[in-house]
Amino acid sequence: MTFSASRWRFFLTTTLSSLSIGIIIFALTEWLRIPYGWAVFVVVIRAAFWACTVDVRGFDVTVDGLVLTGPTLIFTSNPASVDLSDVDPEFVSEWAGVFSIHDSTGSEVMAHYRYYMPNDRVILRGLVHKLRHPAR
Repeated sequence: MTFSASRWRFFLTTTLSSLSIGIIIFALTEWLRIPYGWAVFVVVIRAAFWACTVDVRGFDVTVDGLVLTGPTLIFTSNPASVDLSDVDPEFVSEWAGVFSIHDSTGSEVMAHYRYYMPNDRVILRGLVHKLRHPAR
């Protein structure tokens, strides 16, 4: 089963995360004396650049048996594979719309839920929840 990332969702997520970083806006407006509207425009252009140049297929998450393959922290890195039977609940996390799963070998899959369609997000959240809270 593959959960495909959407280029538009990646663009919107990158734009929103860029806009939420007040330091960038502050630096552009206060230190460089760029008007606020132009500063926001620069941030959106930055997000558009990333959305157009990054291979969005690298953000796809695939579950094949007990192996989860997906993106890592760095945009340009190769996808990583995690053995789901070797995942300790302590190494599964969710924070600010990002999930991270890694196994005992140190392989890690990390992605932002907003990159995926709403139905896929529900399934991914369910998988992460099951990994965080295994049946006792």
